[in-house]
Amino acid sequence: MNADRLLASLPRRWQGQLTPLAGGYTNRCWRLDTAGGSYWLRLGCDHPALLGIDRTLELHAHTAAAEAGLAPVIRYARPEQGLLILDWLDQPDWCGRKPDLPRLMSRVARLHRIDIALPLLDLAAQANHYLQQLTPLAPELAVFVPHFASPVLNPAFTPVFCHHDLNAANLLGERPWLLDWEYAARGDAAFELAVIADSFELNPEQERALLAAYANAGGTLDGRHFQLRRPWVQWLTALWAALQYRRSPAPRYLELQQRALARLQMALVSIESN
Repeated sequence: MNADRLLASLPRRWQGQLTPLAGGYTNRCWRLDTAGGSYWLRLGCDHPALLGIDRTLELHAHTAAAEAGLAPVIRYARPEQGLLILDWLDQPDWCGRKPDLPRLMSRVARLHRIDIALPLLDLAAQANHYLQQLTPLAPELAVFVPHFASPVLNPAFTPVFCHHDLNAANLLGERPWLLDWEYAARGDAAFELAVIADSFELNPEQERALLAAYANAGGTLDGRHFQLRRPWVQWLTALWAALQYRRSPAPRYLELQQRALARLQMALVSIESN
């Protein structure tokens, strides 16, 4: 859907001017300027279920997070299109900056304490969902499959409300606001923190600071458990990128896959040596 058609489809109060925004791997975003103010508008990708996205559940999760003051309030939504309108927040994301771990962990620990009825994100099931669509599987991916059947990489955990994609681009402003709730579900806090560590490329000392900040904010997480979730971050990233590349062979997807597989190999070696 082009911008003109999208704008024409909106209710009268949302009529105005759309300015496209750069960034994002799948969705399309605009700044929407209306007589009533400025807003951020997102139109979801086609066939979100192929990526494991349920727009109704996303809306439920985002709403709960907004009520807790963790996410911007939703002003308008059409989940069947993945369409969201939020207030325009003229604040930078956390890309390219040193993360304020105590501030971020206070937000994450608060998120993990929210009681919400959402499905459980089964990491193995999510990986299998991608793998089924990638058949026949390329050798550079197939070699890693047996590792993820190991009981060592599948520890027990107590599910909490997780965002599951807290990369630097999804953190906005000093608060920070938590954006993009497409993969939110009940899940493993260790995976949540592993995503953050991967996004900011934390070194071992910074990882210890991450875990300490989470504990100081009221969270409970064992360091070994955290390390066992690091490969899952790389594995799901690599599979997601491979699926996107198969559907639309843009170089950025191939680069993302290759980078994730290199990090995955290092993470597995580190676990096996300890």
